[in-house]
Amino acid sequence: MAQPATNRRTVQFGLFELDLDARELRKSGVRIKLQEQPFQILSMLLERPGTIITREELQKKLWTGDTFVDFDLSLNSAVKKLRQALNDDSENPRFVETLYRRGYRFIAPVNGAAHADELQPVEIEPAAPASPVPIHAVSKFSAWRRRLGIAAIPLLLLLGFIAYRLVPSPQPMVLGFTQITHDGLSKGGIVSDGQRLYFTELLGEHFGLSQVSVAGGETSELPTPFRNVGMYDVAPNGSALLIGVFRGTDKGAELWSLPLPSGAPRRLGDYIVDCAAWSPDGGQLFFAMGRDIYVAKSDGTDGRKLATMGGAVYGIIFSPDGSRLRLDIVDTRNGAAAIWEVRRDGTGAHPVLPGWNPDLRDCCSRWTPDGKYFLFESFRDGKEGLWALADKSSWLERRAKPVQLTNGPLNFGSALPSRDGKSIFAVGWQSRCEVVHYDGKSGFNPFLGGVSVSDLAFSRDGMWITYISIPDRQLWRSRVDGSQRVQFRFEGMDVALPQWSPDGKQIVFMGATLKTGWRAYLVLSDGTGLRELVPGAEYGYDPNWSPDGKSIVVTLNAGGSGFPVEGPGIAIVDVGTGKFSPLPDAKNLFSPRWSPDGRHILAITTDAEKLVLFDRVTQKWEDLVSLPIGYPSWSHDGQHIYFDTTLTDDPAFFRFRISDHKLERLFSLKGMKRYWGQFGPWTGLAPDDSPLMVRDTSSQEIYALEWKAP
Repeated sequence: MAQPATNRRTVQFGLFELDLDARELRKSGVRIKLQEQPFQILSMLLERPGTIITREELQKKLWTGDTFVDFDLSLNSAVKKLRQALNDDSENPRFVETLYRRGYRFIAPVNGAAHADELQPVEIEPAAPASPVPIHAVSKFSAWRRRLGIAAIPLLLLLGFIAYRLVPSPQPMVLGFTQITHDGLSKGGIVSDGQRLYFTELLGEHFGLSQVSVAGGETSELPTPFRNVGMYDVAPNGSALLIGVFRGTDKGAELWSLPLPSGAPRRLGDYIVDCAAWSPDGGQLFFAMGRDIYVAKSDGTDGRKLATMGGAVYGIIFSPDGSRLRLDIVDTRNGAAAIWEVRRDGTGAHPVLPGWNPDLRDCCSRWTPDGKYFLFESFRDGKEGLWALADKSSWLERRAKPVQLTNGPLNFGSALPSRDGKSIFAVGWQSRCEVVHYDGKSGFNPFLGGVSVSDLAFSRDGMWITYISIPDRQLWRSRVDGSQRVQFRFEGMDVALPQWSPDGKQIVFMGATLKTGWRAYLVLSDGTGLRELVPGAEYGYDPNWSPDGKSIVVTLNAGGSGFPVEGPGIAIVDVGTGKFSPLPDAKNLFSPRWSPDGRHILAITTDAEKLVLFDRVTQKWEDLVSLPIGYPSWSHDGQHIYFDTTLTDDPAFFRFRISDHKLERLFSLKGMKRYWGQFGPWTGLAPDDSPLMVRDTSSQEIYALEWKAP
């Protein structure tokens, strides 16, 4: 048989062919330009595909001992040129894999050998003659062996897949942190243009916008013409901020675009929204109103409904590729929050972590810029912390489980990955406060020895107090001097706004668990006999005793909470029977307070912009004061109403006289850092009608968390 005249040495991989004799690299038959050193590196890799070619081997091959070069720099340059010729990526290689500080490995299938002509024949000694085997037996044996091999393939694949799923994968972790801000003010809603961080901040008694360098430093206010502003998003090109302007406590916010670094803000549509975000391409605006998600052009025009969710939507973020949205879905009955995902067209809605957190307190999520991880905030064991979830991209990948990134002593939330993916910006805080007593001569002085408490209430004889400890929000009772302290232990319940019964035998208060929203409860003064005021009621806000102790006035809807108002509003409850009677025209009112003589009931409109008075004789409501109203309190003789103003540039403490409707400004609260609890900054009165309020001693700053994400 004639032999071919030539036997060219070629190696094929993918669409490429390396001709070792012609010293050419071709792709689909087309010659690819490749310099000598990259060619030699490729030849060595193809000589031993699947094994490591060390950097020392490459050095000896490419540079002789008398050649003086910067070896590392030259080798890196040659490998880079090889990758360019192969259109290969060092981060996700198809052909040449880098093994850090060791060398390189060719990982693609190869057809041919780089040095086929150098293979040496192997001498085989003649074996002893064997007994002849019938041809049909050989055929059966070969067929059986083929069938066995074919049958073993699925088993081997299954075993390999099981081993792959069982081998633990590397976990992301926080390596350290750097404090970015140093002003101690309450913060949230962080966004960034890559150079600066922009965020919402409680500036005195109003919410404004602040900024700081991503490297840290001095925080400065970002001026706006609005009194109260929240942060939603930053334009993809960093040219503007998407902000919400709110004008009360019962509604959402107007959408505005604020140019960067300066410029006049521009209204986007005429919507009142709960959250919003621009798409990553900047072409569309997505926003939510209650349960409904809408989409419009980036300037707010041509809005249309996209989808309706199973709860109120309070957060919208996009995946880096713009194909998916993730949402915070909140049950307004109990505050439970879960993260859901929908496609950009509003279809395919599903929970991201079904069944993972039975307490359903997950929210405030962000993707990393490369889309590999998803960061979110979760409430567990009484603390807010950050978690990371690997974003599954194929069915082959094992089902990812959330990994905890932070675990005290600070709470962490409002996570924002840096543009380079190396850090996570987040707000870290630890809640602390102290009650202060106002004296006209000496000003504010610590009360109860400066312990961290709020929501004080005095027994009618002035001998006992009940209050809420901060940050754990538990109910306590003690003597006025702080002695004989007793904690009322209600497992898994947060407590707010306790009030003594006139006879001092019972306490009514608001309680919330991870399964229920805020409801009204009664307990005996020794901590026993806990029961619901209105069994089965979804809501029970601001319970307040009648002077005779037989009834309690309470808000039986979510008025003033920021959630949609549903239910009867303010009602009078018979303590003995639990039956209630709604007050007329009181659905959009909250924070009722019974007058000492029993004739009047004080209340606030749900936007917290007006103080009103109900006359139980005439069954009519009367407007008293139009200001941003805080906590109202009756004087002990019933002649005056005391209250503070909030969410304003000029906060103060006021007194209103019932007889002639005279309004007096008693003193300014400007410059005082007040503690914002569940329902704003609490104020009250001591037995002598002197004002009490709560000063914020918390620590709250933005930190850069350095993290490792495999």
